Amino acid sequence: MIADQIRGHQLILEMLHRGLSRSRLPHALLFVGNAGIGKKRVARHLAQCLFCQQTPADQLVCCNECNSCKQMAAGTHPDLISVECPPDKAILPLSLIIGKDEQRGRKGVCYEMSLRPMLGDRRIAIIDDADKMNAESANALLKTLEEPAANYLMILIASELDAILPTIRSRCQSIRFGRLSDEDVAALLVQQQLAESEEQAIQVARLAEGSLSTASQLLDESLEELRVNITRQLSKKPFQPQVFAQSIMQAIDDIGGETATQRKTANWIIKFCVDFYHQAIQHAANYGSGSHSKQIEQFVAGFSDETADRIEKLGNLLDRLILTEEQINQNATIALCIESLSEDLRSIQMK
Repeated sequence: MIADQIRGHQLILEMLHRGLSRSRLPHALLFVGNAGIGKKRVARHLAQCLFCQQTPADQLVCCNECNSCKQMAAGTHPDLISVECPPDKAILPLSLIIGKDEQRGRKGVCYEMSLRPMLGDRRIAIIDDADKMNAESANALLKTLEEPAANYLMILIASELDAILPTIRSRCQSIRFGRLSDEDVAALLVQQQLAESEEQAIQVARLAEGSLSTASQLLDESLEELRVNITRQLSKKPFQPQVFAQSIMQAIDDIGGETATQRKTANWIIKFCVDFYHQAIQHAANYGSGSHSKQIEQFVAGFSDETADRIEKLGNLLDRLILTEEQINQNATIALCIESLSEDLRSIQMK
C-alpha cells in the first residue's frame, strides 16, 4: 500500500506523521466518517508503516518490500488483528471481541491483543464497523482500552460517532474524515479499474456523495442500465409522464426485494433525476461549458424561455424531486409518489 494511493486525506496523514515523529501516537484511535471514504485504507497504511522493518518507527512511511510489508499486502501479517461486522449481521458479534462461549477469553480481539508480538515489537487491532457494537461488546472491549500494553495500537472505525458509547469515545483520540471530492472518487475508480472509462467514472462520482463504496454500487449493471434509461426518459420532448412512471415502476419490480430495498431503488432513481436536472441548470447557466452530454444540451435547448426563466424552471423541477425523496423516506406509497411526480414534472415544463 502506497500513501500516494490514499486520496483526500492528506491532512490526516500529516497529523498522524506528526504524532509518530513526536512519539505522541495514542494507544487508541477512532476514525469517524461516511462509509467508503478511505478510513480503513488509512488505518491499514498506518499499521503497515508501524510494522515496516526497513523504515524508522517515527515516520509514516513504508518500503513495500520487506517481509512485513509483503505480509500486509497479502493480508497475512500475524500481528495485525482485523475484524468487521459480517454482511449478514446488523450487530458486530461479541464473539469477535472475546471469543465464542466455549472459547471465551481465549479468542477474539481482546485475547489477541494480550499476546506478545510474533514479528516485531507491537500488535495492532483494526475494528471496522465499531459503531455496530452493542453495549455488551463495547464493555468487553473497555478493559483492553483502559489497560493498553506498550506499543500496542487499537484503531476503531465508525460511520456514526453517536453510536459509540461515551466510555469508548473517551478512551480514544477521534479523527474525523471528510468525504472525498468527486475528482478523487473518479480518479480512484479509474485507478482501481472499477470503471470502464474515465467518462463513466466522472458520471458515477457525481452521484457517489464522496464515497467510493457508493460509487462501486452505482457501477452495478442493473443500476447503470437504470440510470441510462432514466436519463433517456427525462430528455424526451415532450416529456411523457405515463411512460416515465411505468418505466420506473417496472425497474423497481425487476430489481425486486423487500420494501426497504424497493425504497432504496426509488431513492437511486430520484438521485439520477436530480443529477440530470442539476447538470441541465449548470449548462443553462453556462457553467462547465463543454462538459455536459449531448442529451443535456439538447434538453436545455428545447426550452424556449429566456436563460433566467430556464434556470428557474429547472430549479422548480429539482425542488419537486426533493419533495418526492422526502415522501419516499417517510414511507409514502412508492407508486403514488412516482405517479404524482411524473405529472408534476410535465406540468412544470409546460408552464
